Amino acid sequence: MGSPAGCFFCWFAAQIEPFVAIFSGQTRQYLPLATMKNKVSIIGHLVFWLFYLTVVGTGGTLLGDRAQGWAFVWNSIVFGGLVIYSNLFFILPNLLEKQYSRFAMLGIGLVLVLILLRFQTNHLFGLYLCERYGWPAYFFLSVQVLALFLLSTMFGGFMQWFRDRERTTFLQKEKLEGELKFLKTQVNPHFLFNTLNNIYSLAYRQHPNTAPMIATLSKIMRYHLYDGSRERVSLLKEAELLQDFIALQRLRHGDALDVDFYDEGIENQHEIAPLLLINFIENSFKHCDVDANPDAFIRINLTVEDGQLSFSVENSFGLPSAMTNQGGGVGLKNAQRLLDLAYPGSYELSQKADNGIYSVQLKLVL
Repeated sequence: MGSPAGCFFCWFAAQIEPFVAIFSGQTRQYLPLATMKNKVSIIGHLVFWLFYLTVVGTGGTLLGDRAQGWAFVWNSIVFGGLVIYSNLFFILPNLLEKQYSRFAMLGIGLVLVLILLRFQTNHLFGLYLCERYGWPAYFFLSVQVLALFLLSTMFGGFMQWFRDRERTTFLQKEKLEGELKFLKTQVNPHFLFNTLNNIYSLAYRQHPNTAPMIATLSKIMRYHLYDGSRERVSLLKEAELLQDFIALQRLRHGDALDVDFYDEGIENQHEIAPLLLINFIENSFKHCDVDANPDAFIRINLTVEDGQLSFSVENSFGLPSAMTNQGGGVGLKNAQRLLDLAYPGSYELSQKADNGIYSVQLKLVL
């Protein structure tokens, strides 16, 4: 068994460890959420103490006696610190944990003890307000302790509310980012599976386009690997990805494929969420009736004007149910969810199937 004093200091050290970590920089294990909390906590304490020192400093000047003024300031700082940090470290946590009766008893006890202690130690600071002014001085010093206790309770409650709000925001962001990554991983296997099937079919027939398809697929997968996980990529690179995908399909279908890709207005500074537009094009090839209809076609337009992207895809299809009953397929559902996550409230997406032509139109602010 250690001494009571030793036990107290161990317990006190454990209580102030988070605050020590703030000033020592030992908060890396809590990043990135802890960084904002720590900055706000430090700023909050500094602002409070600047305000408090201004108030007590003004009160000290009103006493008229310079020595008594400085004594009042030092006395207010010492007891202010005792009230505020005793409350924040040891008493307020009971309120935050909804132990209301314990908080009330400890709070009343702390206020009474510090008020009595302040009366008994005035002379140690060279402060003789009680002797000079009598009960008004007792009343003022008591109210000051009580007011600091209430203010520190409000301050601690606000900081806890802020931390909870930041944590909720952080977790929500993490959830959305996780969903975004999940959707991208859905895109990759879906695309890879379809393309490998195409290559297998050509390889089985020993078609001369097999090697070029593998080379183009390698280029596309390199883009998926290195750029697909980024938040934004160059629109020029994304357009190149679309052209590579179309090249794969041309190698597969040969001259039977009537596909037209048109782009205009894309500049170096334009960026977009990666692997977004490929869903629409892959969907058009998947549902186009190119194998059964000699007049089948796919039309793709990608333009940028005044920072707004306009993207449209049209394809012919044979069976009405192929597009309408599936709502465009899983690829379009993933694309719309990606749009919701990457461009909330800043895009327009429409689709329709009419007279054997399925069309998708997308507009978004880059």
